[in-house]
Amino acid sequence: MPTFQTLRVDKILEVREGLQRMQLEDESKAYALTAVIGFIEVGDHVLVNTTAVELGLGTGGWHVVHSIQGRTERQTLNSGRVLKARYLSEQLEVDPHISDRTDLVGARILLCVLHSHFGAVSVALESTNLGYLMTDQAGLPLRLSDVVADLKSRDLLKCTATAGQAFGGDLEAVSVASAAASLLDHGCSQIILAAGPGHVGTASILGFSGMELAGHASVLVALGAQVGLCVRASNVDGRQRHRGVSHHNRTILRAIPVPIEVPVPIGDDTSWISENGHRPFPIEPADISTAIADSNMTILTMGRPIEEDPMACAHVGAAAAWLRTPRNEH
Repeated sequence: MPTFQTLRVDKILEVREGLQRMQLEDESKAYALTAVIGFIEVGDHVLVNTTAVELGLGTGGWHVVHSIQGRTERQTLNSGRVLKARYLSEQLEVDPHISDRTDLVGARILLCVLHSHFGAVSVALESTNLGYLMTDQAGLPLRLSDVVADLKSRDLLKCTATAGQAFGGDLEAVSVASAAASLLDHGCSQIILAAGPGHVGTASILGFSGMELAGHASVLVALGAQVGLCVRASNVDGRQRHRGVSHHNRTILRAIPVPIEVPVPIGDDTSWISENGHRPFPIEPADISTAIADSNMTILTMGRPIEEDPMACAHVGAAAAWLRTPRNEH
């Protein structure tokens, strides 16, 4: 069961839309989602969920504020008649975007296994019509993403949509399909689909968060979107299953029953893509390292700067180049 502790807030470390970060009396750190619990002030006593920190899992060493002690006044309700984080004590109401679209023709959607890959592709793309579709397979609150906040501050991301139980996007959506439709409605024909922070893997063939992409790909293709998969690859990862092309990619492709495109650097072996029934798309990669350096952003993948992994940069760069290639050039 989860563990909790009540502690006094000694210092507010950061405030941005939807999120506060703070230091507590024992010098531990915590974050609060203001849409869920309201705003916190120095001196407040807060009940924090300490489970992840105690287990050394998730949330980056931060406790999660569950409630403000002694706060009895009713917070202003959000608008809307749909609940997200349903049946948890933190459930909140949202107003989902309702689209009249019956298909997703015109959407170019890149699937990313890792949240960091979404960030790196976005920086390299420098698009004026880029949308981010955040699924609910990892962290549910979009406001936790430092990557999204940084991209927004640099005008590298036009619009965000949170699907399913995920919440906090510019647009709320009930499903991945309706989230893609909502982004199209707001002028985003280039879309990156990825879970938020908190990808989970179990060192097993099927037990990883990114497996969700197989189902999403099937739905999106059926509705007329053009779909590509960003390849997860590495020549520095210490885990054998992620050296070279990660087993994640092969497993996801094996589970997708309709052909999608898989961008790879020119000259790479593509047999593993064709053998799984999909279409290789060799392309000159965008220069990820230079783009990140020019943006002055930090993009960490598995705890290290992505620039330290040349193979990751090459494959993520190929995905960025695919996303910006006009449809009629295929």
